[in-house]
Amino acid sequence: MTLKLFLGVLALLVLPVAIASLGYHWHWHWFPLLDLDELPALLAYGLTLSVGETGILITLVLLSALTLHRWRRRPGQFLVFFLCLMTALGGAFVTKTLAKQYFKEPRPYVLWLEEQGKIDSSSFYAQREAIREQWLAEGLSRVSEQQIPRWLKLHWQEEVNYSFPSGHSIAAMTIAAFFCLLLAYRRASPWLVTALAGWAVAVCYSRLLLGLHWPADILASSLLGFLFGALGAWGFIRWDRRKL
Repeated sequence: MTLKLFLGVLALLVLPVAIASLGYHWHWHWFPLLDLDELPALLAYGLTLSVGETGILITLVLLSALTLHRWRRRPGQFLVFFLCLMTALGGAFVTKTLAKQYFKEPRPYVLWLEEQGKIDSSSFYAQREAIREQWLAEGLSRVSEQQIPRWLKLHWQEEVNYSFPSGHSIAAMTIAAFFCLLLAYRRASPWLVTALAGWAVAVCYSRLLLGLHWPADILASSLLGFLFGALGAWGFIRWDRRKL
């Protein structure tokens, strides 16, 4: 893996996300921006689901199949590939979990509901997650589905922990960095690499638009995800080259 390849994928993944932070600096509010009962909001939700509990498995299977067929088969290849990928994702998950407990940043939708007089953020985050879900359900019951559709209410109730950093974003960026670097290393189509990077960036923006995260959350997650993904890809490429 060359430095040029490393920096190129870094720019492709992180620079578009950094634009969101610039917009916030200029008082550009990402939530509420969309009409949440319209198709664009549903598309944003679909992007979020692509790294949800089920979606991430489908995403990983498809990308692994797309990537591995470009390598000559070697003994132990699948095991090493799996270990590198899971180590990258596992490191990202542990980092995300610890950071949330350390920074304890409220989610945008919680503060928005507080502005609407539906919930008190300080009391909300003082409770256990099971209690938060109950309080949130009660608060959202007083919000019309024209304003916040049912699918988003349910999604919010699944996301009652802290905001910083974004778990969905760090997962998407770890996956994208890992596979973009491997595909680019094997000289896959630049359009394929760009499309994969675009998917990860779009996942990050979906978290802003649905009221789950702040721009700083997704920017930090992009950087962390890239580093974990790059380490995983470097490990697999190093193993592959030693086998030549």
